[in-house]
Amino acid sequence: MKNVLLAATLVAGGALAGATLTSTLAHPAAAATPNAPPGPWAPPGPGADPRLPPPGPWGQDGHAPFRPDMRDHHDDAAFSLFAHVDNKNLSAADVRVIAQAALLEHGNHSWTVTGINPAGQNIDFSYATPHGDIIATFAIDPATGHIHRIS
Repeated sequence: MKNVLLAATLVAGGALAGATLTSTLAHPAAAATPNAPPGPWAPPGPGADPRLPPPGPWGQDGHAPFRPDMRDHHDDAAFSLFAHVDNKNLSAADVRVIAQAALLEHGNHSWTVTGINPAGQNIDFSYATPHGDIIATFAIDPATGHIHRIS
């Protein structure tokens, strides 16, 4: 049975290769066309962004057009899983969870998060070894969530 399947596969592959070779030999110009470099872009029309390629039949980025001008103008926040929030209002407990998540994301199960305290507009926290040695101290902005290393 294996020999029959192998023979059938070889015959089918040979037939396909032969048909492709015959087509290429019969029409050499047609075979070279797909590898030809594309022509230059047409100049942008009035009001068009010159940095973008001209719209094709499916819009700027290959997606189906959402508007009559053939451009994909959708609001990223409307399609995202997590919408952007201007002020995250992070608490000290939130900072602890975020800092612990960063440790777990990198596979570090032995360090701990210590020294969480508000310091001005930021909330400071430190990473410590199991023996209590401070590895690094960071500050997180509770409004934006941006983390900065202090020491």
